[in-house]
This record gives sequence, C-alpha cells and structure tokens, in this order.
Amino acid sequence: MAILSDQVKRQLQDRFAQQLSGPVQLTLYTRPGSGRLILPSGMGCATCDDARQLAEEIQEAAPDLIDLRVVDVSAEDSDVQEVPTLTLGFPGEAPRIRWQGLPAGYEFATVVDAVERVSSGAHGLAAASLEALSALTEPVDVMVFATPSCRYCPQAVSLANRMALASPMVSARTIEANEFPELSQRFGVQGVPRTVVNEAGAFVGALPEAQFVDSVLQLAGPPENGAEPEQAEQ
Repeated sequence: MAILSDQVKRQLQDRFAQQLSGPVQLTLYTRPGSGRLILPSGMGCATCDDARQLAEEIQEAAPDLIDLRVVDVSAEDSDVQEVPTLTLGFPGEAPRIRWQGLPAGYEFATVVDAVERVSSGAHGLAAASLEALSALTEPVDVMVFATPSCRYCPQAVSLANRMALASPMVSARTIEANEFPELSQRFGVQGVPRTVVNEAGAFVGALPEAQFVDSVLQLAGPPENGAEPEQAEQ
C-alpha cells in the first residue's frame, strides 16, 4: 500500500527534477515481518514496513540520483539496531544524518529537504554559523526529539541536519519521540522539539539559526571546572 498519494508522488518527482544535481545514498535499517507480532520491548517494529515503503517511494521519485539500500538487522551484522532507522549521506561516505522512527507528518518534509541539500551540497547556513562550526575539534552529536504532528519540529531538525552537512564534526539524529519512549524518558522529553547535545545538555524549542547553533556549541563545549553541562530550557 502506497504511503504517498499519486499527487504527492508527482509533486516530489517534479521537485527533485529541479532541485537534485548529485547522487544521494539512503540506507534503511529495518526488521521486517515484526510489525504485528507481540514481542519483548526493543524487538518489534510497528513502523518498519511503512518506513520501507516511504523510502522506496522517495527513491522512485529520482531513481537515477537516489540509491536506496535496505538492511535487515536481524539477518546482517549491523552497528545500527534501532529500527526503523533511515540514514542519509554522500555515496561512499559515512552518513551523518539519520532518523529513528517513521518520518511521517511534518517530519517527511525534513527528509525531502535533506535529500535536496545533500544532492546539491547546499547547507544554506550563514557565514557566522560556518565560522563557529569551523572551531570544533571534537565530534558533536545533535539529537532532536520530534513528533509527526509537531509543526515546529522541522525547523530544529533541518538546522541540525544542515549543521551535519556543513561540518564533518557534527552528526544529526532525529528521534520520533513516541516510537522510542525509553529514549524520551531517559532524556527528559516533555515537549518537542527537544534538542540534546552529546547526550547531556538540552534545550527546547524551534530557535532561529544563530541561536540554535550557539546553543548547540555552548552545550558541546567543555564543562567549566569539570561540572556536567546544565540543561538550557528555551
């Protein structure tokens, strides 16, 4: 059963025909056949089938430029075990952009945006943001908790993805908060978008670019006097 309507498929084909210029690698990590089974926590995957269908429909919108690889984590040796997980990057390079959970609703737009930006290499960040990112000397993990119905989440997700595209020191993860309740509880998710940096400090809200980048880099910096970074609520 198709995830995207015929009208949306045509719109996506037309958009990709105009916006895509270089190759894009999509990899979907899935555990097929477990969506309707009653399994222990962490073993089932209620949205894996839908995630595969969605990924295939995205690839079909530009088959000459988008390559899709599907990995069954139950059959292959994989470092990724959280399913479904969709990664996005340049062919031949380790991806720095990923989604955990089905990127449905408002989050679908973030996948389309990231495909276009990776294909063109156009992160679109301001010069001041690039200068700040160039000072990074240690890897930074930016994890954005989102939900499909959150209209403010795509702004935070897109900025995290663009930071990862602009700097090899940054990786971006979008976590569908409802699909991964244990992660949401672990990182104190009570509202979205919630951005967690290096699995430590966090802030809430869809911030403008300059403030978002500054908040991420402040939380990524070394804690003063050896203290743990505090959570910055915005």
